[in-house]
Amino acid sequence: MDLSFDNATSRSARLRRELRNPSMLTIFIIIVVVSTVIFAPFAPGWISTTQNSFQSIAEQKSTQESSMLSLSAIVPAQISPWLATQANTMINAEGPLDWKVVSFRTGPCLGENLAQLPAGKYSESIGATCQELDRIQQRYSGNCFRAATCIVPEVAKEEIEAAMDIVWDAFSDAGFVLPYTEFEQVMP
Repeated sequence: MDLSFDNATSRSARLRRELRNPSMLTIFIIIVVVSTVIFAPFAPGWISTTQNSFQSIAEQKSTQESSMLSLSAIVPAQISPWLATQANTMINAEGPLDWKVVSFRTGPCLGENLAQLPAGKYSESIGATCQELDRIQQRYSGNCFRAATCIVPEVAKEEIEAAMDIVWDAFSDAGFVLPYTEFEQVMP
């Protein structure tokens, strides 16, 4: 009695047996093959959409970086009102986000950006005020660490106003116009 089987029949018999009573591995392989056949026509579209998305993100990032570079260019007549706005926000701070509204070490107060200002009394006063506002911000940050207990000391408010007075003195000498007072803003 010869028990040898033909390779072709044994493979086909084994396949029929696996399909009648499949193992977990067989089920997994069938699902992967069927999914591949079904989703294969859509793959090129997904790949091109993904590539376009990555290109779009890269373009947006480069646009943002170039716009940030253009924002870092300082217009001399705009830096004083900007500093005044930040100083007023700090004086009226009701929480840590108001107190640390900006960093006076970066942005317009960065040394590279201050170098764009015309040399003279005005640019020196802006640099000194940025340093003074940063020092005040760091020194009194403990008083405004939590929103529930944020109380800006009167000494800090006076120091902020003194720092801004340096700018306003230089601002008036530079030929720029001081901001309107509240009385001047009221229209008759």
